[in-house]
Amino acid sequence: MNTPTPAGADDIELDTRRYELRRGGERIKLERLPMELLILMASGNGQLVTRADIVRALWGASAYRETDNSINTAIRKIRIALGEDPDHPRYLITVKGKGYRVEGIRTVSDQAPVEARPAAPLRVLVLPFENNSDDRTLDSFCAALADETSANIGMLDPQRILVIARTTAARYQRADKSIARIAHELDVDYVMEGSLMREGERVRVLAQLIRSFDQVQLLSCAHEPVSNGALDIQKEVGAALALEVSPALAEQQQHRLSRRLPVDPAAHDAYLRGRYYWTRRVHFDAGFAAHHSLSDEDFVRAHSYFETALELDPTYALGYVGMSNVFGATATHGFYPPSQGFPKARVAALRALELDPGLPEAHQALAGVHYFYDWDWRRAEEEFLAALRLNPSHAETSRLYARLLLVQGREVEGRAQFELAERVDPLGFEGSRVFGLVQSGRYDEVIREYLTSGHGPRSPLIYQLLATALEVRGHYEEAIDATIDALTRCNEFARAETIRTVWNSGGYDKVLEWYLQDLLARRRNCYASPFLFAEIYARLNRPDEMFHWLDVALAERSPRMCELRTNAWFHRFRSLGRFRNIERHVGH
Repeated sequence: MNTPTPAGADDIELDTRRYELRRGGERIKLERLPMELLILMASGNGQLVTRADIVRALWGASAYRETDNSINTAIRKIRIALGEDPDHPRYLITVKGKGYRVEGIRTVSDQAPVEARPAAPLRVLVLPFENNSDDRTLDSFCAALADETSANIGMLDPQRILVIARTTAARYQRADKSIARIAHELDVDYVMEGSLMREGERVRVLAQLIRSFDQVQLLSCAHEPVSNGALDIQKEVGAALALEVSPALAEQQQHRLSRRLPVDPAAHDAYLRGRYYWTRRVHFDAGFAAHHSLSDEDFVRAHSYFETALELDPTYALGYVGMSNVFGATATHGFYPPSQGFPKARVAALRALELDPGLPEAHQALAGVHYFYDWDWRRAEEEFLAALRLNPSHAETSRLYARLLLVQGREVEGRAQFELAERVDPLGFEGSRVFGLVQSGRYDEVIREYLTSGHGPRSPLIYQLLATALEVRGHYEEAIDATIDALTRCNEFARAETIRTVWNSGGYDKVLEWYLQDLLARRRNCYASPFLFAEIYARLNRPDEMFHWLDVALAERSPRMCELRTNAWFHRFRSLGRFRNIERHVGH
């Protein structure tokens, strides 16, 4: 057996300030977790580091994760980086049944010591409250109560507490899964569950907070509100439960939280219903949805519910946020000219901020107007950051801010925000990270990940993005398959069958020509964004027509023009002077 020959002791050095491992001055690539583990062990100066020490240092004592597998994988990657045989180790010594120690690695820090890395935020899931009364009309009240409690807890300490989004939590209602199983699937540190009982006019709310990794019940409380109104009960119980979690909740935060709910509880119920349809619809790629003319039914329903919320309470700030989101999204998804949607979106967002300047969703809504319509990157980023300071757990803000960062060439920051959106709301925003990979031009990673992770049930967005990556790389048959998979998951069976037939009769060029004719026919009957024509002519490699439609799109401020430089279909033209001139007009 040929074993690697380890370098001399002085040849391997670990620079904690630069956060890198070197051999003979050359950097050795090592991922984040193995690097943090190596730094931890090296800091022991040859002393034993137990696996329990590792769990506490890298994940926190309350973490619920498969730490054994994670540690084993990290150890293996460290050994590979060091180039040593685990049966004959030189640097990383295993003490069987105890832990590890590091020998012979020189630790350097040529400047000030590295500041301690901030601890990862605690991940909390608030499950929908169970209605244990005989009154089924309280079901929506229980959902709203869990939603309000999530908002309250998430605003206690936004830098240290990350609350899993309501859209994901709702999937676990009556799921018949243990707390341990739910915690494992969502990788959360704490789970709060609650129930409601009603006896005559008395309402009693029970709640418990459970630590995931050892199933210890940290908090159990009962609350009997004194308020008579359903909305007052929501406010009162939500604040009480948040205070149980953190008694240090400031008076200012309590005041801010109390303003999240409307005067009429029915308005809040309408808002939540509208948000459900809104989230379901924006979980598509806007370009794919517009190109294939996917139904706007979810947008229509969301608009109707948000409108109802405002009719019931004209001072409800979140209702205006919902309206702003719908006005902007319908234009971005190609249903209306931008001049019909974004001015209304701006007015609604500003009204929401006038009613509640501390509402993170309102800042996010205004940021969307600055991004898609104004092409004002500075003001958009200011509003995104304002929203994230108020609520770092808001997945919609993270995903949209990530797009701005990628457009500005800040890829590392952008991909981190995409990943955060998916961690906060893994079911509602599944595919966000892949969206970032496509916008970053990492098409091979998207394809490789799809091929290696199997073909289980996934969101339509995954297949929409996969179709783009496959076409860019010239895998046309697979691109057709992914497109059809995406369309069938959107219940567009007739269109999927037509595309299959066109492909079988003439290949990919014929499919693209069919797309073009479909767009031309659509334009004769209703609005079709000029940016869609620019995209299809780019895919057909017909630059003269492409530039014509880009000029039209520029004149009407087509919202997706803001992402021109990260759009997959235009990469081959970016070196042309005419294209660079259009980019400058957009603001790049």
